[in-house]
Formats: sequence, C-alpha cells, structure tokens
Amino acid sequence: MLDEAKLSVPGEFDVVGYELPPIVGDWTATDWPDPDSERLTTLREEFAIDEVVAGAESEFEALLALKRWVRSRWDHGWSRAFSTVKDGLDILREAARGEQFTCGFYGTVFVDCAIALGFPARKVGVGLCDCSFPRDHRVGNVGHSVAEAWCNEHAKWIMFDPDLNVHYERDGVPLSALEVGDAWLSGAADEVAMVEDEPAFVNPTGACLEVLGELYPELVEDSEERMALNFERFGRHRVLDYFARLRIGGLEWLDARCPPTFVRHFEPSGGARYTTHVPDLYPSVNLVSLGAAPSWDAEGASLAITLEHCMPWFERYEARVDAGAWESREESFDWPMREGINVRECRAVNTRGHAGPISRLEVAYARARW
Repeated sequence: MLDEAKLSVPGEFDVVGYELPPIVGDWTATDWPDPDSERLTTLREEFAIDEVVAGAESEFEALLALKRWVRSRWDHGWSRAFSTVKDGLDILREAARGEQFTCGFYGTVFVDCAIALGFPARKVGVGLCDCSFPRDHRVGNVGHSVAEAWCNEHAKWIMFDPDLNVHYERDGVPLSALEVGDAWLSGAADEVAMVEDEPAFVNPTGACLEVLGELYPELVEDSEERMALNFERFGRHRVLDYFARLRIGGLEWLDARCPPTFVRHFEPSGGARYTTHVPDLYPSVNLVSLGAAPSWDAEGASLAITLEHCMPWFERYEARVDAGAWESREESFDWPMREGINVRECRAVNTRGHAGPISRLEVAYARARW
C-alpha cells in the first residue's frame, strides 16, 4: 500500500535555498504623505526634482544627488520667514529669494523631495548626551536635525545630512542615525567614516547674524568669530557626538549609555514616548514576504504562491522564473513545476517605479524514482 501511494506522487519538492528579507515593525503606523498630492506635485515640477536625480546609476546615488542639491539651495542661516514657511515648497521658494535656513529646514526639503520621487523618508532629531546643561559658560547648540530615507538597494534606512552635506559609512555600508549613535556610544567612532560632499558647509556671517539677533535676542552679542567657534565645535568628532540621542516622530530611543533627560537649554524638554525596540523606529518598508504551498494532480505539480508587501504607494507585484522577464502578478498565483532547479523571484513596485528588494525561492523538483 505504501508503494502504491508513492507511485501516485508525481514527484518530490525540496527547498534548495531561499532569500527572504526580514519584515519587522509596523510600516502602517506611519502616516505616509501622498507623492501625488497637490503640494508635492507642484514641488516636483516647479523645481524639476526629476532632473536632480536623472543619470544616477542607483537609488543610493540618486539620494546622494538629492542631498547634494538640497544643500546647494542656500547656506546655513536664519530667516524672518521661519514662522511662515509650512513645507518644502515654501522653503525652496523663500530660499530662491535669498532667505537662509537651519538644519531642520534642510531636513524638511530633503524629505518632501524624496517622497515626491517615491522614496520613503522622514526627519530625525538627534542630540548630545550631555544636553541638559551648556557645554561651556553659555548655552550652545545641543541638537541637530537630519533625514533618513529607505534605500531598496541596501534594504535599510540610511541617514542623510543635507545641512552638512554628509552621510556616514562603516565598512563601506551607509548607516542609519541609530547606527551612527551606537558607534559613538560604544567607542567605535574611529570605525565610522563621515563621507563629505560638495558644496561644503559654510559658517554663517554678515547679515545672517543680524537676523539671528532679531530672532534670538539672548544671542545678539555673537560675533562672527564667536559663531565660527560655535560651528567649529559643532563639527568636532565629525559630528558623531550629536547622534547620542535619537527621536523620530513622537518616539525617542532609550539607551542605558545615555539616560533620558527632562531638561534642555535649562527648560523642560518636550514629552516623548521611549522605546528600546528597534523595529518601533525602523520598520521594514518596500519588502515582500513569500509563502508557498505544494499541490499536484494528473497534470503535474505546482506551488501556490502568496505575496504580502509593506510598501507605501504600492502599485503592483512582479515575478519572474529562472531570471526570465519580470511580469505583473496578483497577490496569489500558481507556479507550475518542472524537473530541475526552479527559481522564483518576486518583488513589489511602487507608483514611482521603484522596485523593492527581491524575495527569492529555489525549489528542486524531480520525477519519483521508486
């Protein structure tokens, strides 16, 4: 009876290998802006954002080109328009009129431009470990604002600083803000390279400092020499010390090496919810999970494939067999087997044409030999 049962099986399935990027966190917890919204569409067209990244050979190179371009729009400074600009479009228009802005505004423009192009991106607040008190005889700058974007090429979040026009790498791998901070706090700063780009950061001078005095009278005595000294200190340690603290949205990273503080600039700090769970701050996006169930009948064997994504602005699934052409697929479909090694690759594509990392399944199938 057992032999008869074996003979009724048309073949055997064996998983030879698989490559399924891990999906962690809740990507739906983020309220992703619509790249096709009126404001982002106007931003993309008015400032020709597509041309900024044209010619980039990879997504990472495109994001670097975007960082470089945002830095080129103005030099770090202060503006009477701080309270009137609402988004990246406003900031870019004011910058075109000669206004200057600080780090947070660079981050806003980078994020809005990235989203308009279809790259998931968000602003990230970072800060010094010893931010409760001044680092010298007066209160100085204890925080900084950067941006992060998800890069399909590296299947991770990467930090971009469009104000200083830099990013960070360790062993050739671009880092997230949390990875930069961990390297600093663990004493591994020397293993991190700050990759600088052009145009470089320019110390604020002249009329820009007059605006600073109007906005912040307590700093009115600042001279250009004093300001140059402040920004020289800002650049020390290659700015890694500013990544000791990390806040994304309403969540702040809690690290035993850098206890929370409730005082900043001698004032109560804003309320935050703390987390020690990395996926809370770094959910996976743009990935595809792949499921497979075998079946067979008189016509042969097949795998029932099911797909699930974590892609903002999802448009379609694509799949290919044995390095063939990519074809659009539904979230579930049948994959007929044939003798030999069968390779199935699946991915998700968003409305801007960005394809997420590939999920890959290799299955060996052979005729029964009993």
